[in-house]
Amino acid sequence: MAVAAAVTATAVVAVAAGAGRKLPMNLDPYRNETPPRREDLPGGAVMLTAPLPSATAVTLGVWLRRGSQDEEPYLGGVSHFLEHMVFKGTRRRSAFELAAGFDAIGAAVDAFTTKDLVAFTVKVLPEYFETASGLLAEMLLEPAFAPDLTLLEQDVVCEEIQEALDTPEDRLHDAFAARIYGDHPRGRPILGTPDLVRSFGPDVLRAHHARLFAPANLVVSLAGNLAPGFEARVAGLFTGGLAPQPVPPPSAAALAAAREAASAVDARAGADPLRLELTSPILQAYFEVGNVGVSFAHPDRLAIYLLVNLLGGGMSSRVFQAVREREGLAYTVYNYHDMGRDTGLVSCSGSCSPEKLPRLEEVLRHEYRRLLSDGIPAAELDSNKAQLKSQLIFSLDGVSNQMYRAARNEIYYGRFVPVAELVDGIDRVDGDQLMRCAATWFDPDRMVIAVHGPGEDLGEGDGEDDGDGDGDD
Repeated sequence: MAVAAAVTATAVVAVAAGAGRKLPMNLDPYRNETPPRREDLPGGAVMLTAPLPSATAVTLGVWLRRGSQDEEPYLGGVSHFLEHMVFKGTRRRSAFELAAGFDAIGAAVDAFTTKDLVAFTVKVLPEYFETASGLLAEMLLEPAFAPDLTLLEQDVVCEEIQEALDTPEDRLHDAFAARIYGDHPRGRPILGTPDLVRSFGPDVLRAHHARLFAPANLVVSLAGNLAPGFEARVAGLFTGGLAPQPVPPPSAAALAAAREAASAVDARAGADPLRLELTSPILQAYFEVGNVGVSFAHPDRLAIYLLVNLLGGGMSSRVFQAVREREGLAYTVYNYHDMGRDTGLVSCSGSCSPEKLPRLEEVLRHEYRRLLSDGIPAAELDSNKAQLKSQLIFSLDGVSNQMYRAARNEIYYGRFVPVAELVDGIDRVDGDQLMRCAATWFDPDRMVIAVHGPGEDLGEGDGEDDGDGDGDD
């Protein structure tokens, strides 16, 4: 026992002595990262391939370079609706036959629509890849758009919109984004409105499908345990293109629905441009406190990542500690950023009891002002840099992550961005850049405060998907 105690004591002393010492790191796993192979297919699509010989699965993603912000106002929500409709049968297979075909090989299928893009993915064991890739290509390139199933799916998506309206944080975020983005199409809801969705008949869907799935709009990303012939099969499936079709002129109903949706956004502007309040028969007060942000291509984007993480990204972050740990004002509180191709926003979001909201706002403003007045200690900056670098390097793990990363780099940057480049960029961010960014995007006197709290439901807002995934599987 004495020997064991002595060993334990020695270990504790050794750990304590080395706690502040930087240990040698093997940087090879991400410094020597191999970029995916990139091939321009004859029809105009781009194919990206990331072989991972030690993986047990293969993931194929078909990504479209356009999302909801690229829609005309009278087609608001059509990209998301198309995401649903391609699952509803092809000219050769019914919706059930497609679903049964994927299930029969144990494939995991998913899809989602964001403001910047639409994506469809399938993950499967290598021995079933030929079947899975063929089913996915048929589903995406040969949808039937049967009139009866179109009407049925309109009901389903309208239910989804109503569900979003019944979700307090979704409804608030929709109104908040509309206020932040103003006239920019990024402020429109991804799901559209019920009236707009019901205006999407088969002719509209076929025409928009041909535009959305045009070869120049396609990025096909493949990662995992790739056998010989996998790349050639994918290239064969997605070489060529869809015949362009003229988009039918908008119907009177669609134009009226678009005007009504726009007027609903205008009505939410209110008298105070920095405050927005919604009410519903709910118990909690949900809040968003934020400002316009930056795009993925902005030179300050890594500094924004650091500031968001420092303010409310983890358990030691300033807002989390002040709001939840020190004062017990909320269970949920966090900071986030939404970056798109050409703009973005930053926000602090969460919920609390209505009577605690005034104090919570005071605490948030205090933390933001303290950031602007006192700056960031070197140790805190180093800690946040370590957190972000770790998250980036962790993201290298997994077949799906590699497929996602290759496609997003192609769509947002037009090139593969090595993790080492991002890590070095984070290391280069200094206190002066952070303080300049904090003064520009995190000044509490210039931030919009949006609240959705208890009260009579006045009917403001429209539902919106959060862009993280829709999951038609």
